[in-house]
Amino acid sequence: MKIAIQTWGSDGDVNPFIALAAGLARAGHAVTLAISSAERKSYAQLAERLGFRLGTVDYIGENEEALFRVSQKLRASSHPLWQLRVILSDMFEPGVPAMYQTAKALCAEHDLLIGHFLLHPLQLAAEKAGKPYLTVALNHGTIPTRLAPPAPLPNLGATMNMLLWKIAAGLINLVVLPQINRLRVAEGMASAKSFRAVWESPRCNLIAVSRQFCTPMPDWAGNQQVCGFLGASFQNSVWEMPEGLARFLASGPPPVYMTFGSMASIQRDAAVINENTRLLHDAAQMAGCRAIIQSRWALVSGIAENANIYRVDATPHERVFPRCAAVVHHGGAGTTQTATLCGCPSVVVAHIADQYLWGAELKRIGVAPKVLDRRTVSAAKIARQLRKVMETPAMGIRARQLGEKLKLEDGVKNAVAIIERMFVR
Repeated sequence: MKIAIQTWGSDGDVNPFIALAAGLARAGHAVTLAISSAERKSYAQLAERLGFRLGTVDYIGENEEALFRVSQKLRASSHPLWQLRVILSDMFEPGVPAMYQTAKALCAEHDLLIGHFLLHPLQLAAEKAGKPYLTVALNHGTIPTRLAPPAPLPNLGATMNMLLWKIAAGLINLVVLPQINRLRVAEGMASAKSFRAVWESPRCNLIAVSRQFCTPMPDWAGNQQVCGFLGASFQNSVWEMPEGLARFLASGPPPVYMTFGSMASIQRDAAVINENTRLLHDAAQMAGCRAIIQSRWALVSGIAENANIYRVDATPHERVFPRCAAVVHHGGAGTTQTATLCGCPSVVVAHIADQYLWGAELKRIGVAPKVLDRRTVSAAKIARQLRKVMETPAMGIRARQLGEKLKLEDGVKNAVAIIERMFVR
């Protein structure tokens, strides 16, 4: 079957679709993956190695400076709807014309379309072309159920839960629908009545979340299919651990891995990078632990070398996290699930809305203390949470137990099986 996939965003939004494209290619399908990347990467070698065709690759924002200005806006408020408005208006909307042209080309050449849940241009192009289309959700935070309220609100029973979901949907619609319907009306299509009609394919919405975090709810419709985490293990086979890192890992007790992931990678302002790196560095010092700190070290100044701190620009997390005692991170979907897969408890310093959801989920399943807010966090607060993790052996035991369960979930294999069952005749 000829299958096209289109995604948008940072590594956390791109890597799951690379994993899915590779899995579908291994199953014998002709797969094309189109990417709008926030991190301005080249994916040609990955596509060649993993057996899929690389379609259009373009970049979000005119340059890194433009993305940095967006990150500054996001840091100005922790209100999730305001952050969503900034992401859509400043990052997503400028790329809609190009993404829609790519989507139309993909629809003309392929039998099945798969899209990141935000990609309403692909959903529209598939609808106009009469082609089957499925969405991939990278978290489960907008799917209502009577059994639970929108996170992190308290569970007040079925009636109140549904009322809260209705209010939440109405607020999201106010932000999202104008942009979705601007393109739909321009293309002669009826306006969507709810964001859920676009973000969740009525035929199949793949929820790329481990069942350790996301239990399928009995009141969900049949289009909601939990496949499991679409991990980035494809990065591991070509990576060799630097000798210095191997020596550091062998020279003492397991370190803490510290990273703000994509929150740091789109920033090029040296002052902000120094601030973030100093925050993590000082937290490790205060907690009295060895640490691996991931940052853009070429732009860092004023932080002296330290035998207990190892500096990295990036690593394949699945190769390094298993050697670590805990992970301090931003609460992205990929980092959250990879840390748990590798048996590591977490300390979450959330920057934007969905990261608070993941932090709350980690606390709920017993592998993290309460979520910290990037706007109010200090090195002392991170150190306090780190000490709580290290002084609570049950947290590490629980993380290792969950990690073993995650290893048995092959999200990519499950996703391919669901797609073939529902779409391949």
